[in-house]
Amino acid sequence: SYGAPPKQVLNAAQAYELDMEKNPDNWFRFTVYDMMDAVRKVLAKFVGADADDVAFVPNASHGVNAVLRSLRIKPGEKILFLNVAYTMVKNTLKYLEEFDHDSLLQVNITLPGSNTLIVEAVRQALEDNAGRVKVASLSHIVSLPGFILPIKELTDLCHAHGVLVLIDGAHALGQIPLNLNELNADFWVGNGHKWLFSPKGSAILWVPKKNQHLVEPTTISWEGVGATHFQAAFAYQGTSSYSPYLAMADAVAFRESIGGEEKIHKYMHSLAVETGKKMASAFGTEVLFSDDSRYASMVDVRLPSSDGSLVQPIPKELMKQFNTYVPVYGIESLGGEKGKYYVRVSLQIYNEISDIEYLIQAIQQLLKKDTV
Repeated sequence: SYGAPPKQVLNAAQAYELDMEKNPDNWFRFTVYDMMDAVRKVLAKFVGADADDVAFVPNASHGVNAVLRSLRIKPGEKILFLNVAYTMVKNTLKYLEEFDHDSLLQVNITLPGSNTLIVEAVRQALEDNAGRVKVASLSHIVSLPGFILPIKELTDLCHAHGVLVLIDGAHALGQIPLNLNELNADFWVGNGHKWLFSPKGSAILWVPKKNQHLVEPTTISWEGVGATHFQAAFAYQGTSSYSPYLAMADAVAFRESIGGEEKIHKYMHSLAVETGKKMASAFGTEVLFSDDSRYASMVDVRLPSSDGSLVQPIPKELMKQFNTYVPVYGIESLGGEKGKYYVRVSLQIYNEISDIEYLIQAIQQLLKKDTV
């Protein structure tokens, strides 16, 4: 849910913080923006983008809000989203609908389903609402369950219907390879703290030049310094710490030092696949997505109980009794079968299979059911 940066990245962030406090006027007026430009270039290369199209935001929530609240949906226009959208996105959309009634278009998909069915559901919604959908808000990787949307196909489909595309990449940055220029969406935002290994409060907002005039930050402040208005406006949203942004470059350097992206992604995905098999075997159940190409480093496994009152306390009790945590959810709320409950397990480079064995035993103890 929240990630865990390595010590050398945290140390770097602390060093930036101390440097700032030694001489705040010099830092904010003459130093930090050049440092941010250097980091911007590192992150742009990492995500396959042009540096002038990248701005920093504290987290994906800020980026999504900035885009959706800047677009100024008019009466009769709609925002398309899926029923599996992140709660923050849904809450933002509900807020917007208070001002623009009947502006929301939720597309329901049934899980596990298939990528083909997802694309067809969106296609049908666009055709049924031809000319009325202004923007589609889509997750790159859905948070719950943890699966990858066919985002390129969905982006191209929306563009074919004249619809702007905002991608919530909160879980994508650091979990899967990215090439934003190739993806060709209209707006993309991704967190650094979840999978990139940077500190809390570090995220990027990518907007291609053709769309930058459409977006303003949620907090309008004294303008910072940047090559464009887009960069300058987002560079300063009130006095705050820039150390999490700066440490994103240190996170990228750390990733390179331990073997690079391909090695990291392969380890996490392989562990996620192994985890799914091991937990499903122990529980006598199955993983949600039998095709492991549909997920990256988060795997969803059905629990061996249909008793909601028994399974719903698991997350809190795992933390309280075993100092670990996984979310639990009923698939019925996402269009699935009633009485089926799943856990979503996130696998990082600091995890190994013994952690999963510990988790299995903890869940079995909480369920008070020997399923081995």
